[in-house]
Amino acid sequence: MLVSGAHTRSTSAYRHTGSWRSWGRRRPLLGGVLTAAAGVSLLILPGASLSVVLLPGVAGTSGFLFGAGLCVLGLFLVFQPRSHAFAGVGAVIIAVASVVTTNLGGFGLGLVLGVLGGAFGFAWVPDDRGEATAGAIPSAEQTSDHREDG
Repeated sequence: MLVSGAHTRSTSAYRHTGSWRSWGRRRPLLGGVLTAAAGVSLLILPGASLSVVLLPGVAGTSGFLFGAGLCVLGLFLVFQPRSHAFAGVGAVIIAVASVVTTNLGGFGLGLVLGVLGGAFGFAWVPDDRGEATAGAIPSAEQTSDHREDG
């Protein structure tokens, strides 16, 4: 009796882990997390107490704007996987632009995380099993197959 109860608990825990994995595989999760981490690093540095290194004014304002933009693009990558190309390219552009405008791109950390996250997001390919493309527009081959049948 005790063994069967332990078995059901581990099986249900495995089901929850499996559903998390399947959810994560249907979206560019690594790209979104890296992009959001780049945004957080750009957001934190203008508010830090390093007054000698950080420039107030344009660098501080653009740090908040670029950091918030990278965080939003990271959320887009995770929760709107169909817009992965737009969000990935936008993240790379913002991360590279942050080098000039926001204290060397968050001392290089925001730049590196943003470029890597944007590249991972752009390079992500939906799964062929049809799970990730449930609401996507059908391709030319799919529409021509349906026309031949009917």
